[in-house]
Amino acid sequence: MKRRAADRILIMILIVTAVFASFPGCTARKTIIEKQEKLSSEPETVPYIEWDEQNEQASQKELENYLIKLTPSVDIKKSSELKWRDICTDCFWVNNFSVMTYEDTDYKTYNFFYADDADENEKMKTQIENAADEIISAVKAMNNGSEWEDILAVHDELIRRTEFVTEEKDGDHSHDTYGALVKRRAVCQGYTYAFSYILRKLGHICTEIYSDEHIWTKIESLSSGEKYIDLTWDDYNVSDTRGKEYIHHEYFCLTKDEMERFDDHTPEDDYDTEENSSAGDNYFRKKNYYIKKDDELGFRACALEQFKEEKNLLEFRFESKEDYDKAGDWMMSILGELGYTESYYEYRKPELLIYCAGLYAPDQTE
Repeated sequence: MKRRAADRILIMILIVTAVFASFPGCTARKTIIEKQEKLSSEPETVPYIEWDEQNEQASQKELENYLIKLTPSVDIKKSSELKWRDICTDCFWVNNFSVMTYEDTDYKTYNFFYADDADENEKMKTQIENAADEIISAVKAMNNGSEWEDILAVHDELIRRTEFVTEEKDGDHSHDTYGALVKRRAVCQGYTYAFSYILRKLGHICTEIYSDEHIWTKIESLSSGEKYIDLTWDDYNVSDTRGKEYIHHEYFCLTKDEMERFDDHTPEDDYDTEENSSAGDNYFRKKNYYIKKDDELGFRACALEQFKEEKNLLEFRFESKEDYDKAGDWMMSILGELGYTESYYEYRKPELLIYCAGLYAPDQTE
């Protein structure tokens, strides 16, 4: 900490990689266990699906029908490996699965493992529906008037309600919609599935994007093209001294190129082949928090506007690296002029030239 003598502002400089952005990717993704067995023929005692790669939705629906019945094993004939993205995201009761391959056959047997409370599916589905409707009602009450604003409101509301957890626990549902919406505790998979669940109820087209260690969301229903949102990495689980959570937007509506600048954001198998779209729906541009080159006055006006709106996190993105480097000095001067005497932290995202000031910062941030 250091104190500026002229205006007595207390600043906390937090090292981002050590404190806030220390997510372990999502190494706690649901587990796929692979086994090899030398059998000349496939088992005949389990249901069978011939996977249609040209119509995967139909195959997913067929598989879902077995999962609903808590079927322990399913034979699938498919040229490529079944992945988590092939299973309907609504199947929250599936904990993990193992795959058994056989010599001299193109069949694989998938053994599914269900949560301890999977027999209460219908009750839990109702709880998920009620939690989602509660969020949707809150979003509609804001009467934002645009699809972009509605997506932003869902993003912010889920962050307020959900805690990121790093430990896996059997039956904890931290990987699914039930964990995120009802228990309000989740890893990246739970965050992303819950986000998609609500957005689809609102009529948006979205897709879950998987890397080896992480999951995030692609929005396909905005007029300017595909945009990418990482809800998990925007949630730092940190609140100010008044108990109000800091909600970040660094990963809201990025282009494909922007999102892939960050570790753990390279899609697995290169299956996300969409072309890059324009940056017009980026959070900072849409909210007029984008500071053009050599525009200190614009920065000051933007900071004043956010301060008057009683935001606890003042957010900016810069066109110029030179201005980005000056942001800390500019912020200190502005807050001094406003008579702000509380502590605050500075947060930077150099890959996108993003600078944030978190007001009313706690003495220690876990």
